Amino acid sequence: MARKVDYMIVGLGLAGSALAWELLRRGKSLVLWDEPGNNQASIEAAGLFNPVTGRVMTKTWKAEEIFPAMHSFYLAAEQSLGVSFLHPVPVYRPFISAVERDDYRAKFEKGVLSGFISQFCDQPMWRDEVRNDFGGIEIAHSGYLDVRTWIEAVRTLLKEKESYREEPFDEAVISVSDYVQYKDVIASTLVFCNGLAARSSRWFHWLPISPLKGETLDIHVEGKLQRIYNRGVFAAPYGPSAFRVGSTYVHQPFVSGPSEEGRQELTGKLEQLLVQPFHVIHQGWGIRPTSRDRRPMLGSHPADKKIVIFNGLGTKGVSLAPYFARQLSDWLEGIAQLSPEVNICRFKALYSGD
Repeated sequence: MARKVDYMIVGLGLAGSALAWELLRRGKSLVLWDEPGNNQASIEAAGLFNPVTGRVMTKTWKAEEIFPAMHSFYLAAEQSLGVSFLHPVPVYRPFISAVERDDYRAKFEKGVLSGFISQFCDQPMWRDEVRNDFGGIEIAHSGYLDVRTWIEAVRTLLKEKESYREEPFDEAVISVSDYVQYKDVIASTLVFCNGLAARSSRWFHWLPISPLKGETLDIHVEGKLQRIYNRGVFAAPYGPSAFRVGSTYVHQPFVSGPSEEGRQELTGKLEQLLVQPFHVIHQGWGIRPTSRDRRPMLGSHPADKKIVIFNGLGTKGVSLAPYFARQLSDWLEGIAQLSPEVNICRFKALYSGD
């Protein structure tokens, strides 16, 4: 006999885990299919969240909405699941020159980054940890998510509810009518949260999902680091005595796997940032799904409205996933519209109907 649920989800990376948790929180039933080996980009991620980024240090897109939503989402999940994975930690970004320091002093005094800068330092700070001859800024509402622990907590919950299938998902077996059926499961909607695998999907192969390779290092530092330091490279806590360093950004063509070039790039930048000696204990890598306009991809297939995608979170999946999991859930439940900035309708001209 077929099992009837509200939703089926494919993929338990950052998108799938956030959507699954949000739907379960709302009392919805679901079954999720996952192959853990396909979540490498999520598992290897440092989980850093930072509302002020880029070379010119600007607020990230929709920071005033996304970051409060992210904090409340993960905190509520921690309380419900009884697991700790959200770690608010200040991010300190050194200035590279007196000119840059003076430029950001003016911005700080004008309130350009109001609410997101906790401290402006015009003198060197924590000189036994970080190189910052010209001072720097300390960023608020930042920190890191222990991505592996978060995903495993959601996986455990799904298993307890008998809502988890650890097996390959075969699109050829799907039938769509008034509902979606896959093997022994029937649902009103099927949501693909399977990252780069969507590029070979019969429904979503036309979307411009681009692979972006990133490499990270896990290091041991001889002393202690009190903050996350970020300038060209970041060093964030990872485990009881290690730090995760990242990340490289390599577009195609690239070779899968860790590279010596990536290792040299990260260690070279880290030596310019940290004062304390370190040694590498692990090198990781993953391929992130990104969009050409750097916005997530949400919405239904133009012809099969019961087939939905949640993808393209790129390098900011930790902060974007909660906000857009809630927006997508509202849309699935018919109580809100998707933002045009993320709706896949923006790419409809690429759809040929094949």
